[in-house]
Amino acid sequence: MRAFLSVLLLLFVTGCSSNVVMMGRQVSNVDPDVKITPESRILVEAQKSADPLTNKRYLDQVVQSFKNKGYFYVGTKLSSPDFIARYHLTSQAQVRERQEPIYEERRTGRSTHCYEDKDGGRHCETDFHVMPYLVGYETVKQSVLEAVLDLELVNTNGKVVLHSSSSVEHSQCSRWKLYEFLIERSIKNLNVEQPQDQPYRIEMPEDYQCTDDL
Repeated sequence: MRAFLSVLLLLFVTGCSSNVVMMGRQVSNVDPDVKITPESRILVEAQKSADPLTNKRYLDQVVQSFKNKGYFYVGTKLSSPDFIARYHLTSQAQVRERQEPIYEERRTGRSTHCYEDKDGGRHCETDFHVMPYLVGYETVKQSVLEAVLDLELVNTNGKVVLHSSSSVEHSQCSRWKLYEFLIERSIKNLNVEQPQDQPYRIEMPEDYQCTDDL
């Protein structure tokens, strides 16, 4: 019973959650003299240096994400575009260090309960109350998969007018799920008027699955 209560108290103190947490950063810059409006015609294509199979898989999602953001004229076969949106998806393993709390159980009190058995004998039991106390921190190394989406908008003269680089990392998610998350969030939060440098930490819904397990 004591061990069970200690586990519950430890979970309460550390604030543990089973939900998937996505952490990353989005950095972008834009030409202040260029106007990108919902009426702009945007042709979407993958960068030629990128992996062709990966880019083909997510081409439709990139197009749909621009449409969800409010752009009316977006596609992969668009005539007379105002801008060309080129994207590149990559991923690589990284080793991160983080500080983990160290807890020790300490007695905070005790209680004694006495009773008589059927033969009149008297018995007493003493329970010690314990609480987890923070006593320090330790450095823990963890291997994570970092996914990156590089996106740029080019005008009809071939000049880059917007560049965005977004990243997300997780220790257990598949690269395909990370790519899906990254495309949706990056384009949704893309600022076409001001530069941005935005770290983020997002706790996903309880039923969110980020692995490819069936």
